[in-house]
Amino acid sequence: MKKILTILATLALMSFAAEKYIAVRFTEPQLNYHWKNLENVKKLVDESNLPHAQVKYILKSIDSLQNDIKSKARLDSASTSPSK
Repeated sequence: MKKILTILATLALMSFAAEKYIAVRFTEPQLNYHWKNLENVKKLVDESNLPHAQVKYILKSIDSLQNDIKSKARLDSASTSPSK
């Protein structure tokens, strides 16, 4: 009985996972530059000779990234520019 409780407790602790957040900072020009690059990649992939399933996967991945950026991005007007 003790072994079963130990195993269940171990599984319960192992299954617990806290979300971790990563903050990435870009200046507005940097973000715009990368956004345009993603749009250009989408166009190139769409016009490529790749199989349709691969094109759909790549486009869906980029769209997912862009949607996450749109929903999570916020302006941080309190940020300071790095000193040189």
